[in-house]
Amino acid sequence: MIWPALLKGVGDLHLPDRIISCEYMTLEGRKFSTSRNWAIWVPDLLSRYEPDSIRYFLIANGPEKRDADFSWREFIHSHNGELLGAFGNLVNRTLVFVNKSFEGKVPEGSISEEWQSRVEVLYRQAGTLIEEGRLKEALELIFSVVRLANKYFDEQKPWIQVKEDREACGNTLYTCVQIIANLANLLQPFIPFSCDKIRGFLSLEQPVWTWCHVQAGRPLHGVELLFERIDPSRIEEETRRLGESSL
Repeated sequence: MIWPALLKGVGDLHLPDRIISCEYMTLEGRKFSTSRNWAIWVPDLLSRYEPDSIRYFLIANGPEKRDADFSWREFIHSHNGELLGAFGNLVNRTLVFVNKSFEGKVPEGSISEEWQSRVEVLYRQAGTLIEEGRLKEALELIFSVVRLANKYFDEQKPWIQVKEDREACGNTLYTCVQIIANLANLLQPFIPFSCDKIRGFLSLEQPVWTWCHVQAGRPLHGVELLFERIDPSRIEEETRRLGESSL
């Protein structure tokens, strides 16, 4: 598997200056075999799962530096645990809270220097990793900030702040909205369809690789769940399909 090389102009020619390759992937511990239907067919996969779930798993668990295995158990747990449980949870609970307690408009607030600096550094670090073809590390780095943002939300307890200190609650949600808007930029190369949804929620412009700001008072639009939970019973169903005749 070869990732697109970085191009460098030489006269009228554009020659690759770096070729990025990966190792091999197995399926449930065995080599792929199309003749035995020990394989996953892309049209079939896309008929049952969102493309971002597939993209996320293959990047986060792919054979970037050593052989890797595609496991239905890991695929579904990855979706439910990381995409839904971490990123989707941050987006959903923040925006639902804004809708419920601030009339669907981004509240007044300010983001701390610590948080803004953390996100600005993330653009530089993740960008460097992506340029070097270290996509798995870039994704892990970005999701470490997703988890920190969830921790921040939990520590601030906006469900209590809204009753005791509405201004503080507004500041918490304002900060989370800024983080989410920038995560939509940072995760665009990995889960573009979900990031496009966030841009719709927040009326954001096209993604750019730099800090972006959502003004207080901006109304939210069409907020909905970013990801749906996949029933773990699908693990057995999908595993059972492997090796079955396609006739």
